[in-house]
Amino acid sequence: MSGVYSSQLLSGPRGRRLLLELASSRHEPLEKLLIQTVATGVNSGIQGQVIVELGRSVPAITAEPPNEYEMLLALRETVASAQYWQAPDVEDALLTHKSVSAALRPIAEVVAGVVPDWWVGDMGGQQRRVQDEFAMPLSDPAAWRAGAGVQQWYRRAMAEELHSQQHDPNPENDISGMWWSTPAHESIPATTRSLGDLGPVGLWAQEDMSISQYAITWPIDIIGSSRILELRTAADYVNLVERYPLRMTRSRLHDWYRVTGTVDEWFIPHWGMIAKDYDAVHLTTVAYLEAATRRLPIAGGSTMLAGWSPDVTYWIGNCVVGGSRPQEWQHKSVGNGDLWLAA
Repeated sequence: MSGVYSSQLLSGPRGRRLLLELASSRHEPLEKLLIQTVATGVNSGIQGQVIVELGRSVPAITAEPPNEYEMLLALRETVASAQYWQAPDVEDALLTHKSVSAALRPIAEVVAGVVPDWWVGDMGGQQRRVQDEFAMPLSDPAAWRAGAGVQQWYRRAMAEELHSQQHDPNPENDISGMWWSTPAHESIPATTRSLGDLGPVGLWAQEDMSISQYAITWPIDIIGSSRILELRTAADYVNLVERYPLRMTRSRLHDWYRVTGTVDEWFIPHWGMIAKDYDAVHLTTVAYLEAATRRLPIAGGSTMLAGWSPDVTYWIGNCVVGGSRPQEWQHKSVGNGDLWLAA
């Protein structure tokens, strides 16, 4: 196990949500209180009760820190609750209060010491790509033509930004568009590491994921050497956007205002320019927890890490192809939990 700074887990909305998920899974009164909060909303009384119950959850977590499977389940719930097209949900809103964040600190100090190695590690071997049920089959060679995919992504992004000029610039209007900051395209492979019998990370933790009981994953073959950029912290992502900025203010204005409450010039990474220097970019899980679903100031404006799930590597160069043995998986309840089992 490799530790991280507790401040990394406390600084971002997703990190705080992870800590809340772990605490509520160990302390039933807190879990019931959070269910009640969804119905009643956040008020000073509820906030005070949550702080008390968080404190009561600490002894159990300290005596028996969460294991890797518990951490994976909490990560799944944390990622599933990430939203970039509407205001934060009740739990995320609750976690913005400094007093609640302070109550999470003892939990963060325990969890930081038991973070799995792969949460902080560079891109691992045995990368796997999950078949998107709404995209082209991964058996199609076109699904692996990243160079063409990056070009098409850029054209679509620019068309969306131009189209968004027609929208009312009032950020409070109910307008939505492209909210992600990734090079999302069916020809650009997005992979995560294999966790052995548990399956790839992408089966467990994927933003805006459709619910399914079955999945197919593909191994990848890397062609030649590859230039991989590692994003290990929120600062690394900020640096990426500042080095390769693409202004997308009008297309992100309304969605990202709802998430952050901020009106600013919005930038995302210019993936076409990044592809000239790198073949792939990997985001560590800890960097995701620190950076996602919040405004990150950059030179000239702001950015947000949106739609980029933990441990995902985007392959933007023509350096990977699908392997020869795809694996089928089935999601099943097992005891008090659930697993993805190789079919």
